[in-house]
Amino acid sequence: MVSSKSKNTIQISKDLLLSRNELAELLHCGVSSIDAMDTYASIPRVKIGRHTFFLRTDVMDFILSHREGGAQ
Repeated sequence: MVSSKSKNTIQISKDLLLSRNELAELLHCGVSSIDAMDTYASIPRVKIGRHTFFLRTDVMDFILSHREGGAQ
């Protein structure tokens, strides 16, 4: 959805963004593991001030790109 103020501004609903804690909960791991993945595996992130968020679609793409075994 495009904002009425500017054609270049995109409104993102809250459910599309995950905090580090929410991502850790989703992946059943600790926040320190998220920090390590963020640094070394290049999960795209959004920095707003001192807060870090992840787009849900980027997380799903990351998961799918790191699948092993099974039918693909």
